[in-house]
Amino acid sequence: MNKPVQPVFLILFLIVVPFLIYAFLQIQSLEEDEEMANAVYEKQMETVLFSLNQYADDMMSQWVRRLSNAQAPISKNAFDLTLGNESIQMLVLREMATKNDSICVNDYVIKGENAQQVINAWYDEKDSTLRRLTAYLAAGFQKIQPAEEWLPIDGLKTDQTGITAMVYDKDSVLYNALFILEPTYWVEQILGSKMQEIDQDEFRLVVYKQDEDVRPPVFLYQTDSFNIARSSVRKPLWILPDTYLAIQPKGESYTDIIKSRSRNNLYFLLFTLVTVLVGTLLVIRSIRSTLKIAQLKSDFVSNVSHEIRTPLALIRMYAETLMLGRLSSEEKKKHYYQIIHHESGRLTYLVNNILDFSRIEANRKTYQFENKELNELVETIHTNFSHYFEENKNNCELNLSPNPIPISVDPQAFEEALSNLIENAIKYSNGNDAIEVLTYLEGEFACCSVKDHGGGISKTAQKHIFDKFYRVEGALTQKTKGTGLGLSLVKHVMESHQGEVTVDSKPGHGSTFTLKFPLTHS
Repeated sequence: MNKPVQPVFLILFLIVVPFLIYAFLQIQSLEEDEEMANAVYEKQMETVLFSLNQYADDMMSQWVRRLSNAQAPISKNAFDLTLGNESIQMLVLREMATKNDSICVNDYVIKGENAQQVINAWYDEKDSTLRRLTAYLAAGFQKIQPAEEWLPIDGLKTDQTGITAMVYDKDSVLYNALFILEPTYWVEQILGSKMQEIDQDEFRLVVYKQDEDVRPPVFLYQTDSFNIARSSVRKPLWILPDTYLAIQPKGESYTDIIKSRSRNNLYFLLFTLVTVLVGTLLVIRSIRSTLKIAQLKSDFVSNVSHEIRTPLALIRMYAETLMLGRLSSEEKKKHYYQIIHHESGRLTYLVNNILDFSRIEANRKTYQFENKELNELVETIHTNFSHYFEENKNNCELNLSPNPIPISVDPQAFEEALSNLIENAIKYSNGNDAIEVLTYLEGEFACCSVKDHGGGISKTAQKHIFDKFYRVEGALTQKTKGTGLGLSLVKHVMESHQGEVTVDSKPGHGSTFTLKFPLTHS
């Protein structure tokens, strides 16, 4: 692994892993809290249902106690109880010793012809049930239970259900009381007011019938619009067969609230984790960028030192030779003077580049625009480089547009930009001495291109070559010194002239840099 990358992964590990552990523990804790809270809430609702069941059982116990009221015969008590409660369709009293039945019906029903037959059939089937109820009563416990497997009696309302209990009359004669109820009336009469009292705008309560065939439930009574598909708690109603009590909170269910809270907390944890990761990556990226810039600046100082040292050494060496009078030939002296002049020009060019970069960084770089002819500017610069071409054995071909090309330009800035491109073409020609400088028109732009046949530039590097301090990595560039400022200055010059600099290059096929200036219309 690359050594500079190792601290990055270490930082990520130290930041992210503890956070992931915390997130995992927090999510686990939320799940446990959700289960606990949900269990508590369900217990609370189950308590409500238990109280309703107990209330229904107590009310039925009152009816049974009224039957055994010693102040009147049991038949009179049964008649009064039936007429006083609309939900009782029929009340059968069977004397257990003689098997004789006394039947009371409410005034809105007519006893059907099959009534006695159905009653006898039920008693014949439930002999064990009656013995068990008698045993409970003998032990001092008044047991009330549903009359299961009841068959409808003609003449009564279609919806029928039964409740049965054992009871003594005032003479201690044992009877079985069989209540045939209309369930809807019974629930409204017995449980309706109690359910409304419990409701209190917090719960929805419902009593519904649903047999084993799992047909859609039949609602007998509900305190508010009840959605059976939503989360709810249900319990069987003790004294009615196939009948259930159900309860659910109004509005959003407590389970949904807990899930929503857990989901929101999870989203927040994930968002926080992503934020930490993004922040960490940005910080690391910033650190790496800072380190890279610091390294680039260090390389820049090293390269500038080398670039300055080379012309200074040459100027000093040739100047000392001339001062000591070691040259007798005037032609040789002239050649030395030319070298000194050329190297001082290189030094001036380098220093100007650095000063221009400093002004650009401080936003103090200004330009003096003049109307000039592009061909003339390019030809002058090409002539100034003739000695440089000759020294580096480069054949630079100049192809100027046959027509004048007027532009508005700062002549000095243009010279710096084009000189940078020519310098680079000479540096990176890779032993190929062919260089071409040409001018031409392209739409509304005046163009000046510098073309070389060097090693070329990759697509990836082309995205960064105009960044300050950037230098393309490669064997050739490592051998060739440079500041990494030239193309950055060229880009700034072109942007200040409302133009642009473009590059067209392929590795191994050379590069073409083009300066595009807006045309000046006279």
